[in-house]
Amino acid sequence: MATVEELVERYRTDEAFRKEVEALTADGKLSPGDLLAFAGKYGVKLSLADIPKYMRKARELGFIR
Repeated sequence: MATVEELVERYRTDEAFRKEVEALTADGKLSPGDLLAFAGKYGVKLSLADIPKYMRKARELGFIR
């Protein structure tokens, strides 16, 4: 299971992964469902209670508005 930190590092080093993230967040938005699907694809287990925390982190990192 990947951690959020591992995915952030992968974003920094893997161009294909970065393009996938950029396509997912191209409009500056990310729905909770999109976040859960993306996390599941990469083996990150998120609970519904975790969603607000990760949405804040995505905003801090500049992925979404």
